[in-house]
Amino acid sequence: MRRLAGWCVVICAVLGLCGCSVEHPNDFAIYLASEDVTTIEAMATDIEYISLEPEAEINLNDIVSYSEEWHEIILTKAAYTRLQKLRVPVTGRPFVVCTGNERIYAGAFWTPISSLMFDGVTIWQPLGGDDQMIRIEFGYPSAGYASGDDPRSDPRLMDALRQAGKLK
Repeated sequence: MRRLAGWCVVICAVLGLCGCSVEHPNDFAIYLASEDVTTIEAMATDIEYISLEPEAEINLNDIVSYSEEWHEIILTKAAYTRLQKLRVPVTGRPFVVCTGNERIYAGAFWTPISSLMFDGVTIWQPLGGDDQMIRIEFGYPSAGYASGDDPRSDPRLMDALRQAGKLK
């Protein structure tokens, strides 16, 4: 029994260090789930156990500004181009939004050509345009398809964005 408890502690410690940044406790970042994790699996899993890519897909350096009211993010040209090239299947590509080493909520990048509905937070993959703006949505194809509490305005995230001078 002790051996099992010891392994649980080790696994939790390793999982806690993977993904979200421990070095910068007030950062805002969006991490992709590992490619072997489907959107359905990610949404059915406790957020702490979702396996994440080691580098953030979007971090504070990629963000020009964030609208607290509309959850619109103006990105740098490089970050916007990177999202345009992201491989997003019609079933979505899961992500986790973090501040520092804290996982706040999960969602999925979604392609606007998908006919599937999604009951959660989405970021539509940008297909074009020069405004470099993405929006974090609640539900796909619209907010009417989401249920439960909307996690996008979590005070920890808004504080991180405000401290970084990105919140408008």
